[in-house]
Amino acid sequence: MLQSTVDFASVFKPFMLQLRFVGAYFLLGLVGWSLANFVMDVVTVGKKMHQIPCTKCRFFTGDYRLKCTVNPHFANTEEAIGCSDYYQT
Repeated sequence: MLQSTVDFASVFKPFMLQLRFVGAYFLLGLVGWSLANFVMDVVTVGKKMHQIPCTKCRFFTGDYRLKCTVNPHFANTEEAIGCSDYYQT
């Protein structure tokens, strides 16, 4: 039994090194893919956040207790992108 296991291992020994390299490159590829998706998500969210016009609005106070005098619940959120009360100073 032990001899057949040793023979089996010696037959596949040359392929084991190649499988290790394939596995390592596969893991590196997964890490790279995850990082690329993370960067694309960050860029997408950043572009969306830069569309919020609140900081340029006349009704924006800049105070953390009352950000906007007209729509305080929507100030500095994605819901404020199409604000109908937006008035640029």
